[in-house]
Amino acid sequence: MLLTIDMGNTNITLGVFDDDEILFTSRLATMRDRTKDQYAVELLNIFALYKINAQEIHGAIISSVVPELTDSIKNAVKLVTGCDALVLGPGVKTGLNIVTDSHTQVGADLVACSVGAIAKYPLPCFIIDLGTATKILLIDETGTFCGCTISAGVKISLDALAKQTSQLPAISLKTPAKAIGTNTQDCMLSGTVLGTAAMLDGLTDRMEKEFGKKIISTVATGGLSEEIVKSCYRKITHDPDLIFVGLKAIYEKNKTK
Repeated sequence: MLLTIDMGNTNITLGVFDDDEILFTSRLATMRDRTKDQYAVELLNIFALYKINAQEIHGAIISSVVPELTDSIKNAVKLVTGCDALVLGPGVKTGLNIVTDSHTQVGADLVACSVGAIAKYPLPCFIIDLGTATKILLIDETGTFCGCTISAGVKISLDALAKQTSQLPAISLKTPAKAIGTNTQDCMLSGTVLGTAAMLDGLTDRMEKEFGKKIISTVATGGLSEEIVKSCYRKITHDPDLIFVGLKAIYEKNKTK
C-alpha cells in the first residue's frame, strides 16, 4: 500500500492506495507546534480507524506548503511505517512541464494536482483548488502548466468578516437559497459562496478567452470545493482525490526498481 500526504496551511490530508484503488482519505488539522511523536500517534489512530496495518504501507510521498512541519511528518511516517517518504520538491521527477516565470514558485500541491488532472482528464484543463487559498490552474493540450490565479480562500474571507467587523458573526459554510439575502447570515453566505462561484465563472471565462482555445475539462478539488462549485454556471467535475492521484503518479515515476 502507498501512503500519500498533502500538507496544507489548514489541513493535512491523507490518502492510502492499494494498487490503483484508494482505500480511504482522512484529514487532520495543521498544527505547527506538534512533534513527530504527536503526528505518529495521529497516523496510528487513523490507520486503526480504517483497519489498516501500518506495516503494510510499502511507500509514502508528501507534498507540503508548510516547510516547518515537513520533517515532523516525514519522521512520523518513518516511525510508524518504516518507510522513507519521498518529499515532492527539487530533484523529484514529475513529468510536468512548467512555463511560468519561476518554476520554484509553483507550490508542490499545484504540481501534484496538475499531474493528477493530466492523468485523468481531457486537455486543455482548468483545475480549481478551493482550500486555504482559491486557485485556478491552466494546463494546456500538451500537459504544460501555463499559470494560475490565487485569491483569498472562502474560509479566510468568512473569518475576516467575523474578526474585522463588530456586528457580523462567525457562520458555517453552506449554499444560500438566493442571492438577495434578507438576514445577516444569508447576506454573508451569498457574498461568500455565490460571490466565489461568480468569480470562478468570470475568471475562467477571462482565462479561456486569453488562452485562445476551448477548455475541454474543468475539475475542482480542495476541502471547500463541493459546496462552491454547485453554484457555478460552468460545468465542473468535483474530484476530491485529485491530489492523491497526482502524488501516486509522481511516486511511481520516482520509484526505485
